[in-house]
Amino acid sequence: MEYIENFKREEIFNMYNSRTNPFSFVTTRIDITNIYNLCKVKKHYYATIAYYLTKAMNNVDEFKYRYIDGKIYKCDVIRPSFTDILEDNTIGFYTCEMLDDYDEFLKHFDAIKGKFLKGEYHGKEEHDVVWISCQPWFNFTGVVPPFEKSITIPQLNWDRFTFEGDRCYINLMIMVHHGFADGYHIGKLIENIENIIRDIKDSE
Repeated sequence: MEYIENFKREEIFNMYNSRTNPFSFVTTRIDITNIYNLCKVKKHYYATIAYYLTKAMNNVDEFKYRYIDGKIYKCDVIRPSFTDILEDNTIGFYTCEMLDDYDEFLKHFDAIKGKFLKGEYHGKEEHDVVWISCQPWFNFTGVVPPFEKSITIPQLNWDRFTFEGDRCYINLMIMVHHGFADGYHIGKLIENIENIIRDIKDSE
C-alpha cells in the first residue's frame, strides 16, 4: 500500500468526507450469463462472481484508494473479503488472496472457507480489500449495507439470479467513497465488469 502525498482530489475528498454519509451507492443490472455458465461447470458461484468482480475493480484505480489515520493510500492489489453464513445462520468474514489464475483462486478459496467453517480462520483488520456480500434469497432494486464513514473500503453486494430466456442477470450494488470516485469512475467499473464477463469461456 502506497502513501499518496499529493492527492489530486484532496479538495473534493475533504468536501465529501466532511459529510455524515460520504459514500455513493449505485445498483445496476448486470448480465452474468457467461459467469453463470462457468459456475455450472466449476460449482463455485459465490467465489467465481466475487473473483471476476474484484478483477474488474483492480482495473479502476479510483477504487484502490483508502483513507487511514488522516492520510490517503493506494492499494497495490484489492482482495475479496467475503461475508458468509455459518451452520447456525449467523455470519462471519474471511479474506482471500487475489490470484492471477482462476482455478488456483478456487482452490485457495476452498481452503480459506474450510478454515472459516471449522472456526479456524482468524482474520485481522485489513484495508486492501473489497467487502463482498450477496443476498441469494431475494431480489432487490437497491440496498444500503452497514457502513462507517471512517472506513473507506468499497462494498459489492448482489441479489438472487433472474433468468430471461437463456440470459442470467443480477442486480449489483456498488458502494464507494465519493471523495475517491464519481459516477464516471463507477461507470468505468461497470464497463470493466461487462467486458471481463463477455470474455469468459465455460472452459476457463
